[in-house]
Formats: sequence, C-alpha cells, structure tokens
Amino acid sequence: MERHLITISPAGHPDPRVARAGFDLEHAYVERCWAPVLGPTSTALLRRLPALWAEAEPARIDFGELSRSLGVGTGRGEHSPLSRTLDRLVRYRFARQAADGQWEVFRQVRPLDTHQLRRLPEWSDLPPVARTPIV
Repeated sequence: MERHLITISPAGHPDPRVARAGFDLEHAYVERCWAPVLGPTSTALLRRLPALWAEAEPARIDFGELSRSLGVGTGRGEHSPLSRTLDRLVRYRFARQAADGQWEVFRQVRPLDTHQLRRLPEWSDLPPVARTPIV
C-alpha cells in the first residue's frame, strides 16, 4: 500500500493575545473546555501533537497511520474523518494549511469566547481565570 505522508509543524499563534493568555496543547484546558466544542477526534489530535513533535519537528507521519491512531479508520480522501478533523482545526483557528499535505498547528489554544463558555457543561469545574475570554 502506498504511503501518504503529511507534515504537521508547530507554529506560534498569530494572535499576540493568545500568546499571552492562551493554553499549551498539553494543558487540561484543551480537553476539559475545547472537547465539547471541537469534538473528540480534533481534541485527541491536538493533545497528541506535542508528543509527535518531541520525536521530530515537524512531525512527518503516514496519513493512514495517524488516522488509525485516532480511531477513525484509514480513509484518505477529502471527506475522510482525519481530513475533516484537520479542516475543523483550521475553521476554529487552531491550524492553517501551509501546502498540500503540510499543516501548521498552533502550540497554544485561545480561551473559549463568552458564548462558548456559557454552553459548557456544569461539571467543567474551571478555575476563574479559565472562564475569562481574551479581550
């Protein structure tokens, strides 16, 4: 089977407010707060990237292998679960596509905005600073 490698590079967030008040991908905020908004696959991918970058920057990984590691099969088309996951990260401004098969994912996530904070489940149990959107 032909390998289809993708490259995922870490990048600083383009918004200086996120650089100042954002949360690293390893922070529990990503899972506790963004998972209800992004969904489980996007959250799992964000949480996995620092480990991949620790091995090599940028991470170069087979598309099907990464997809399987997230539990979403091996499809490679533009409508595959992993393609939709990457598109979702771009839509929520966690990543940008640099070129075909090359992605930049920001090392930090922004705090949820006011609307998103109101929709969080009660059990999120966030510290007060985490309930404050960037201004």
